[in-house]
Amino acid sequence: MDIASIDRREIERRKDRVRRAWRRRKVDHTPIAFGLEDFHGHTLREACENGELQLEANRANIDRLLRILPDDYIPAARLWPGYITIATMFGLRAHWSDDPNQAPGVLRHPVTEIGQALALAAAAPPDPRTSGLMPFILEWTARFARELPPEVSLAGPDLGGPMNTAKDLFETDLLFTALYDEPEALKGFLGFAADVQIACYREVIRAAGGIERFTCIDFDSLWAPEGRKGFVSDDVCAGLSPEHFREFSMPANNRIFRQWRGGRIHNCGPHPAAGLYLDHDPPIDGLNCSFRYTRQDFPRLAEAFAGRGLVELLFDNGETAAEIVAGYEEAANAFTPDVLAVPVAWLDGRWTDGDIRDLHESLRRVAERHAAEMRWREE
Repeated sequence: MDIASIDRREIERRKDRVRRAWRRRKVDHTPIAFGLEDFHGHTLREACENGELQLEANRANIDRLLRILPDDYIPAARLWPGYITIATMFGLRAHWSDDPNQAPGVLRHPVTEIGQALALAAAAPPDPRTSGLMPFILEWTARFARELPPEVSLAGPDLGGPMNTAKDLFETDLLFTALYDEPEALKGFLGFAADVQIACYREVIRAAGGIERFTCIDFDSLWAPEGRKGFVSDDVCAGLSPEHFREFSMPANNRIFRQWRGGRIHNCGPHPAAGLYLDHDPPIDGLNCSFRYTRQDFPRLAEAFAGRGLVELLFDNGETAAEIVAGYEEAANAFTPDVLAVPVAWLDGRWTDGDIRDLHESLRRVAERHAAEMRWREE
């Protein structure tokens, strides 16, 4: 298979394995996911600022994985201008360091006292069609949808989550002191940030022609089943107590999950609030996280997610093939028989075709053992 001759029935078969696994129905092996980020000699900055370059890189990378991998891979394209889209809607510019392969960030935090946050929340919200990086995202989402085959899903924009928006806009000390000193004001701002984010998602979905074109509403390129497209990033919760996560993160996140039910929350790790993740309203299906920053929390997650959630593990820190396979074996051993563990091998242009094919075969063997030992629900 290649991108010019995608077998729709084969992709549907692969999707059905994901659907069954998410419903905790028996599968021959647990899902395995791959991503390839190869900009073919261009820097990350060049790619982030050039939609045409990203489109062609996605086309080439998807074509390559379709040719290499005999199973599991569900093609998805990812448009990524950086982490800070919502911040740019409030007038901030992306700040690039001297290293063009380092992701852009925020040079200064404009909110230095809580009254400024209240003023933002009281003002008219930024227009998602015209503000910051959103016009770029809308233009190129529409182009991706038109120019890539319909069997290629699109990952949503990397908008973070309400607490991540506060992290980008608030001076760091203020963000954490507001939890204690101005809790109601912070909650009001987080609700406002969630509503801005919802408006952005609606425009992006409209640009692509509908929610079913997406893996999920945000950045994750792992395809989520129909009706489970919700996704919120909350890396800030790595530093929050469970009580603060329940009081501040969850109500704002819930505003998004009520629009797009189910799906996942992202936090690279660690996970002090792991026991609350699945208990959003409505409940969600799992966690997207980094293997490197999560492995110490496997026991906590295994207990909290038993019989009801999945853990999606990103190997995106330059791990070798041996480290990815050993890491997935460690996760499968920790989560069997009651929690689905899904590896996501995030690769770059240094991987050869043979390396990728061998990695898939090794992960497949672990995934078969993981599935054989899982406690699946009856049909």
